[in-house]
Amino acid sequence: MEVSAKINSIEVTNFLKNITRKQKSVIDKGLKRVSNMAVLMITKRTQSGKLPDGGNMRPYASTTVRGRKKRGRQTGFVDLTDTGKMFRSLDFRTRGFKSTLFFSNKEREKIASYHDTFGVGRRKITRPFFAIGDKEEDKLRAEFSKFYFKEMRL
Repeated sequence: MEVSAKINSIEVTNFLKNITRKQKSVIDKGLKRVSNMAVLMITKRTQSGKLPDGGNMRPYASTTVRGRKKRGRQTGFVDLTDTGKMFRSLDFRTRGFKSTLFFSNKEREKIASYHDTFGVGRRKITRPFFAIGDKEEDKLRAEFSKFYFKEMRL
């Protein structure tokens, strides 16, 4: 038994180029999609007083509670929301196959950094909120995969 095949190498090359081009576009769209999801996850979680891997943030100090009450802010749990400017400046940038979350307002970035890394107040209580928890990471990864395979039709 003999098998023969005719292959047009130009068509094969063009087909592979189209797949590569489409793949880059799908990855870019997918990264933007999950980056936006990550921003929303961080905002929603933090504004409900939760830490990235579960648990609640340490309560506000009594002096902070008094000040927040005077300004009409909620004091039941730590939500790191005073004016709302910090979370409104949370954004992302996608370049190549990488996406970065950041604060577009430098003043808000500094405030967020103190809360997240160095701590605020005399007791220097850190409130690590600017992270993606393990469960959130799994959701983001699953969403990216689902989007990628759907768009690539694999």
